[in-house]
Amino acid sequence: MKTMLPALALAVALTACDPQEAPDNGRVETDAIGVVDVNFPATASASEPMIIAIRYSKTCNQSSEQIALTARTETELRLNGTARHAKLPPNLACTPIYIEKTIEYIDPGTPARTNPFEIIVNGRSWGTVEVK
Repeated sequence: MKTMLPALALAVALTACDPQEAPDNGRVETDAIGVVDVNFPATASASEPMIIAIRYSKTCNQSSEQIALTARTETELRLNGTARHAKLPPNLACTPIYIEKTIEYIDPGTPARTNPFEIIVNGRSWGTVEVK
């Protein structure tokens, strides 16, 4: 019994996937990233570039995170964050991890912003920017 426990631990460790090299085996899905926080300035000019920093959680079988512009008007910015997820076979364990990373999006300021300018990521409003 004592010799089986280390062998079992080694077998589990060898079958766990590396977060950077999750096998896709031709089975990949694209899903929304798990947004944790969105940071942006409290005030901005009507037309200067503005940085929006999106902090998200990363799972062990996730890759290719990206932010895409969904819609942009004078009063709102809509972004959609997605990632590819490898569908793991049932016999492959995925080491549980929780990592937070940040992706930045630079809003060019066109069309010119007006008050209030709302920041929406993955369908959720994260607040407004006062335009000066």
